[in-house]
Amino acid sequence: MTKPPLRPALLLLGSGLRDQRTARGVGLRALARKLGLAAADLSAWELGTRRPPAEAAAYVLGYLQAKPAEYRRLMQLHQQSDQPGYIEDLGPEAGRLAQLSEQHAVRVLEWAPHALPDVPPSVPPGCRHVLLVSETARRTAAGLPQAKHVTVQVVPDGIGTSHAFAIHEFAAGTSTVLLRHEHTRIHLGDPRTVERYRATFLRLQRKAADRARACPVTP
Repeated sequence: MTKPPLRPALLLLGSGLRDQRTARGVGLRALARKLGLAAADLSAWELGTRRPPAEAAAYVLGYLQAKPAEYRRLMQLHQQSDQPGYIEDLGPEAGRLAQLSEQHAVRVLEWAPHALPDVPPSVPPGCRHVLLVSETARRTAAGLPQAKHVTVQVVPDGIGTSHAFAIHEFAAGTSTVLLRHEHTRIHLGDPRTVERYRATFLRLQRKAADRARACPVTP
C-alpha cells in the first residue's frame, strides 16, 4: 500500500497533540481507551501520518483541557493539514517544523550559497544529508560538517541560484522544499514545484562534480 504524503501542517498538528498528552502524563493507549478510540489511529494522528477528523481532534484537545490559545492554534493547523504547503511563522515554534521534517526524512538535499547551515549531528538511521555549498560559503566557514551521514560538495562561485533551499525526501515517496526567509519558513509540497528544485539541485551537483575533477586536490 502506498503511504500517504506527509503534510507540513499535519506534522505540526500531530506533534501538538502528542505534546498536550505527554504534558499531562497520559499514555497513548490509556488516552485512546478513555476516549473510545483505536490506539493505532491516535498514534497515526500524533505521528502526522494520518489526518484526524476535525471532531476527533477537538475531542482529544477538549479532554486534555488544552488552553484556549493552544486549542485555537492546533485547530487552525487542522484546517491547513491537508494542504501540500505551509508558511511557518518564526515565532515561539521556530524551527519545530524543520526538525520534524528531518526526523521523518530519508534524505535531505540542501543548497547553501552564502553560509553553512546547521546540520544535525545525528539523524534517524538510514537518513542521508547531501550538502552543496558555494566556494564563498566554504571559505568563510569554520569547518565543513564531518558527520558520516553528511556528504559535502563544493560548487564554483557564480553558478546557480543565489537562494538557499533544502529538499526533504520521505519514505512515502513524497518531498517538500524548505525556503528560509527573514520572518518565515515556507514549506512547498506541490510535486511540480519540488521537481523544479530537484532539477536545480542536480544541475548544481554536476557543477560540483566538474569542479572536483578539475581540482582534485584542494590546498
